[in-house]
Amino acid sequence: MAFDKIKETQPKVVQLLTNSLKKDRLSHAYLFEGERGTKKLETALYFAQMLLCTGDEIPCQVCHNCRRIKNGTHPNVYVIEPIKNSIRKQQIINLQKEFSKTRVEAGPKIYIIKNIETINVSAANSLLKFLEEPFPNTYAILTSENISRILPTIISRTQVVQFSSLNKKIVEEDLVESGYTSSTSRIIANLTNSINEAIEIADNEYFVEILDLIKDLYNIVATNDESIIIYFEENSSIIYQDKMLSNLFLSLLIIYQKDIINYKINDINNIVFKDELDTISIISKVKTKNRLIEELEKMLSLKSRLNSYINERLAYDNLLLSLERR
Repeated sequence: MAFDKIKETQPKVVQLLTNSLKKDRLSHAYLFEGERGTKKLETALYFAQMLLCTGDEIPCQVCHNCRRIKNGTHPNVYVIEPIKNSIRKQQIINLQKEFSKTRVEAGPKIYIIKNIETINVSAANSLLKFLEEPFPNTYAILTSENISRILPTIISRTQVVQFSSLNKKIVEEDLVESGYTSSTSRIIANLTNSINEAIEIADNEYFVEILDLIKDLYNIVATNDESIIIYFEENSSIIYQDKMLSNLFLSLLIIYQKDIINYKINDINNIVFKDELDTISIISKVKTKNRLIEELEKMLSLKSRLNSYINERLAYDNLLLSLERR
């Protein structure tokens, strides 16, 4: 994601940081908290640009400092990421040593710790001392996807900044900019609000196959020219290979079902599978709204039970039997 989009993705956060900078009310430590994909690390680097930018418009994105921060080469910006899902004591010790040195360049020093909730106890104790006695002109930015797993003593020494979920439109636009088709981008943007996860889904080797299976199943429902259960049994082997793939299948099925309901109530603008309007139209004419809602509820129920011990094949057969009935 381009850094100039941070204002669009997290406007309230950027406004908070901008106002704090203008009024000289910056905290020495921030905790950026929000679900995966909300651009916490990118915003942390954007904030570092704000603090070190030498351009006229802050951050200008083009000055020497802004470009080096974006490229990860500025000596005043230190980023720590978990090693094998853990922030370790030696990483904090290295950080303290680095920040005790004389500055190579003028300006504030900023350290960013990603996924602070993964920090181990000994590392957390070392970090607490660092937070309690910060070096002058030094700023800490901690990021987290789960604030409940962070020690209260760490939270109390930071200013917590809440990040909002990304708008679907932003995820869709980012996918299109990354080279994916508008149709694929629109569908995936309705599966996740994380651009990184969205790209993982788009690049999954089975995504297109599962997507085609969904379309084929609903086409059978519309035409009623063969058994949907038999077709599914013959073409769904990949669904049972991995719970993630089964979950993806159900998520796409739910989106398509919602599209039919939206068509039924004439809410065309909110339809995701826009290239399936002919099939959606046929199904919406032969089924009542209440019937469509009942089918959707069964899908949602199955999705909620997917990680429990259930007979998946039987559960899918029952669901598809419901879809097949007119």
